[in-house]
Order: sequence, then C-alpha cells, then structure tokens
Amino acid sequence: MSQSSLLIKFSLLAIAVSSACASVQEKTQTDERRKTEVLTVYSTGNERDSFTLPMISTVIKNNNALSATAGSASELLRHIPGISISGAGRTNGETISMRGYSKNGILTLVDGVRQGTDTGHIDSVFIDPLLIKQVEVIRGPSALLYGSGALGGVIAYDTVNANDLLLKNEQGGVRITGLGNTAQHSQGFGVTAFGRHDNLDGLVALSARDKGDTRYGGGYRAQNDETIINLLSKGRWLIDDSNTLSGQFRYYHNNTNQPKNPQVPSNPTSANVETDRTTTQKDIQLTYQFAPSDQQWINLKTQAYYSEVDINAKTIQKGFEGREQKTYGVKLENRSQMGTYSFASHGLTYGGEVYKQKQSPSQNTESFPQADIRFMSGWVQDEITLRDLPVSLILGTRFDKYKSQNDRYDDITADKWSSKGAISITPTDWSMLYTSYSQAFRAPTLGEMYNDAKHFDSPLPGAPTNYWRPNPNLKPETNSTTEYGFGFQFDDLLSNNDNLKIKAAHFNTRTKDYIDADVAIFQGYTQSTNISRATIWGWDVSMNYQSKFFNWDLAYNHTKGKDNATNASITSIEPDTLTSRIDVPVPSTDFSVGWVGQFTKKTDFTKHNRFNRPINQQQAGYGVNDFYLRYEGHASLKGLTTSFVLSNAFDKTYYSSAGIPQEGRNAKVLVSYQW
Repeated sequence: MSQSSLLIKFSLLAIAVSSACASVQEKTQTDERRKTEVLTVYSTGNERDSFTLPMISTVIKNNNALSATAGSASELLRHIPGISISGAGRTNGETISMRGYSKNGILTLVDGVRQGTDTGHIDSVFIDPLLIKQVEVIRGPSALLYGSGALGGVIAYDTVNANDLLLKNEQGGVRITGLGNTAQHSQGFGVTAFGRHDNLDGLVALSARDKGDTRYGGGYRAQNDETIINLLSKGRWLIDDSNTLSGQFRYYHNNTNQPKNPQVPSNPTSANVETDRTTTQKDIQLTYQFAPSDQQWINLKTQAYYSEVDINAKTIQKGFEGREQKTYGVKLENRSQMGTYSFASHGLTYGGEVYKQKQSPSQNTESFPQADIRFMSGWVQDEITLRDLPVSLILGTRFDKYKSQNDRYDDITADKWSSKGAISITPTDWSMLYTSYSQAFRAPTLGEMYNDAKHFDSPLPGAPTNYWRPNPNLKPETNSTTEYGFGFQFDDLLSNNDNLKIKAAHFNTRTKDYIDADVAIFQGYTQSTNISRATIWGWDVSMNYQSKFFNWDLAYNHTKGKDNATNASITSIEPDTLTSRIDVPVPSTDFSVGWVGQFTKKTDFTKHNRFNRPINQQQAGYGVNDFYLRYEGHASLKGLTTSFVLSNAFDKTYYSSAGIPQEGRNAKVLVSYQW
C-alpha cells in the first residue's frame, strides 16, 4: 500500500471525527466500568477493554465447561473461527494456524515467554490446561511489542496464581480435580495447594494425564499412548509498596508410544514407524517490578527467563535420536503515564530484549541442524487519548536485529523495523470505529535455513527419496496489514441489565518474502523458499449478548490468501467458519446448560500451488454440535464444580482443510473441589 493512499484513508477517518464531535457534547460521561467489559493485557501491554481496542482480540477464561474439560492447551482455541488446530489428536502433533499463517507465523507465549520448537511434525503448547487461567488471542501483526514471529497474531497463555484462587479473607486452600474423556481414552487428575502470608503468596500445582488411542468420527481409531506430567510452582514477594519480586518453575514431561510422525492419523507403518518418545520442557522465570504509586513515569518490569525443550525418540530402525533446544534471555520494559490532565494524555511503553535460541542434535537425529540464533530488539509505543475529543491513537515502532550461526555456512545477519499506527473513535457511548496499519516480520527458523536431512520415503512408485535442501540465503518474511473495523454495544436492550456487543473488522495483509516449503515429489527434494508477494484478506465478525436469562456468542471468519504471481491459494487458511454458543442458567438451581455449533464451508483452493504442483484434495464442509452441563455449588456444596460435555454429539465424520480426520463423539467429564 502506498503512503499516499494510507494518508487518504486516515484523512477520511479524521473527517468522521469532526462530524462526531457534536454528538459527543451531548454524551454523559461516566467513570464506572461496564459490567460486561472483557479485559485484555497483551493487545497493547496495558489493561484495556477488548471492545474499545483498534484490533480484534479474544479472551478465553478457563472457567466454563468447554475450557475446563479441554484435553490440551491448544484445544482451548478450538471454537474460535479462523483458527485451525492441525494434527491427529496426539498432543505432540498439534499446531495452530491463523490469518493465513501456520505455527512459525503465530507467536505463542506462556506467562510472556516464547514457546515452540523447530522440529518438523512435533509441536504443541507443552502445558496442561488445568494450570491455565486464561488465554488471549490477538489477530493480526503484533511485532511492535513481541517481535519476530507475530505475523498472523499472538496467542498468550496465563497460568493461575494464588490470588486467582483465594477469596478476600482466605489464607490458603487446596483444589483437587479429576477428569476424563472417551475419544482419547483419557483420564487425569490435578492437585493445587495455594496460600498467602503477610507479603508472600504462592502455589504448587501437580497434574497428570494418561491418553490412549484416538477415536475419529465414524469410529476409526489410531494408535496412541501418552503419559503426561505437569508441575507448576510460583511465588511472589511484595517487598514493599513499590517493589515486587516473583519467580516460577514449570515442568512438563510426556512419555509416548506412537507413530514417528504424530500428525498422521494412522497406526505405525514401515514408512511411519512405531516410536518411543519423551518430550520434556523446563521453564524458569524471575521477575522484578518497581512501580511506586506516587510516580506515574515509572513502572519498570525486568524479566529473566530460561526454557529448555528435550525431545528424545527411539526406534528399532534408527535407534536413539535426541533434540535439545535452549532459549534464554532478558527483557526490560517500562510504562510511563504523561499529560494526564492535558489535551492529550500519553501512555508510553518502551523497552528492550535480548535472547538466544540454540538447538543441538545428538546421535542419529535428522532434520534438526546444530545451529543458534540471537536477537536484540528495542521498541516504543504511545497510547494517546484526547481529552476533549472521542479519539484515541496508538503509535509505535520497533527495531529487531538477529544473527544466525551454523558451522557449515557463513553467519547470517539481518535487521528489521516494524511500525504501527491505529486510531479509534467513539462518537457515542454505544459505538466505535477504527482503522490501523501494522507491520511485522519473522526470521527464518534454523531448520528452514540449514536442514539437509532426509524428509521422507516417497509413497509414489518411481519417485526418489525426498531430502531437504538447505537455504541459508532465505530472507526474513515481512508483512503489512491495513484493518478497518467498527463496533456497537447496547445496555438494557431487551431486558434489565442485559448487554449486546457487535464488532467487525476487515483486514488486508500484503506479505513480502512469504516463507513456504516447495515439496518436489518427483525431483526428490523439499526446500523452504520465499514467495515474492502474497495477499491475505478477510473478515472477522463477533456478537455477544448477555442477560440473566441466557448468553449468546456468535462469531464468523472469512479468510482468503493467494500468491500474487500465480494466483495459487495459500493453503494454511481455514474455510469460512461460523460458531454459535448459547449458555442458559437453569432457574433456581446451580446448573447451566449449553450448546456450541461450529459450521465450516468446504475448501476452495486452486488446483495447483505456486510451484504448479497439485494441492491436496478439497475437503467438504461440515457442522459439528457440542452440548454441555455445568454445576457450580453454593452453600454447603461451595467449592464443588462439575462439567459434562458431549462434543461432536452426532459423531460427524469430517476432515480438516489439510485432509486430517477429526475427533469423533467425545464424552468429557470433570469434577473439582476446592476448600
């Protein structure tokens, strides 16, 4: 997009501001927050109501039947239109796609620390959903605050704290949980002890799950055996009114027996052999915060972190394969409030981060080259609120520099600037509109640049064995997105104390050097290459209605993408999806019942990709229905919570856009008691 056309669009929006001023003079101002606000932190780095943001953000709290019975952290996202969870039901093989980007273009955080491994078909968010408080999903480029990888958005998980579980006057407690489901032949339990004393608080949580064979729609089963153990330990010391020191340790261990490629929905074969695999992740964080209440210009947060992922596999055919990835870094960020009583108040967020990621193979490992990459970055963001006009702006820029190293090639060094500008207008207390322009980038992964190992044995007669070709000259992938949106919210619309919110956005993403894999079956190679130009565009629409009688959520996503040179489809895109959820409290009881329906259109890819090679078979559309029952005890049963979910209730046989069969009818149950 040219700068002149961008200026024209912002100018048109400025005209709308002027026309809205007359109605603003009649608006009654109030400092009271709406009871239905959904607060988000990761979108701008500061606590904001997601409805007023100049972007699309979704917050999922782990306090309902669907989230409480989730079998994995990724499953918490399953009912968000536009997000695809690929894989065959095995924890190790779950990856996420959003807004035209697969796992490498979606940044995943747990308590602010980067997650993910560059290990081909092995990927997931390695944390038990029992330990998660909530997850925020930010749609669209988010490099300004989070750097490399946030091309399609950010998925940020927050783990539970002691204060989340304790009531005002409580000093400690214990929560025990048991759960299970039928489609994954799974059982599990969790125990959490938490407490506070004077200026200290903390918790220790342990959970374990056992998963068996996966059952798909129609009854087909695929071999799987997993034993998963999670440990979370967190503590906080309120040194005084200004200083806080906190730390945490997370441990994840998954011992499995499954096919070597866990994303394939089949039993072990000669091409996908039976594998004993252990996946272990250890994360350590130490955070210091200095926030004196009488000084608005300083709210300093310093975080040091270390993450280690070890994936070890053993097969009869190849013996032992070891993969180790270490990530460690330091991040400093400060927030300053300025001009609170002036014409324009400023909320500044600025900071810097340095981190290194290193991967090391051992013994017979393939597709995991010995290499490392180092990042250095700095950023500044200004949230501007005009005092006498219904206008707020977000302006900011970020600089990233990285250096990758491998013994066989020259060092690769590159740097990128990523900027953002957004303006939102609230002409009335029930409406808002916005536009934004955002840039993002991601550095190529170490595997994309240096992998030269065997990829697979060809399934086609006469085709040679397929090997990876290194591409150390791979360019960093960049994009720029223009987004326009609007929203409406109404109180007391159909009954007293009800609330209706509607928000919609159109986005257009122009990518440069989009990284894709060229799988040349008959030529015998696979290589990561850059697509010179590509375009991704679409709509996100959501509606939320809350009342004392029922709650209704409705959401729709439409995303398309193409290679500009060939018009070939980008296949990491989900078809049009509509999700509807209705939750009904049962009068005079502690029960609630609900239904979730997800309806997806058939795929509409071009017949060939940009390399003029056939694309996977098109997949039919489908509709899947889930039903649930939840109980939250009171009085003598206070602390008792039960959830029952029947997902894919009619055992629909359906496939993801990648042609992977999806989970069949699944009865899930959770019982939890806290005292």
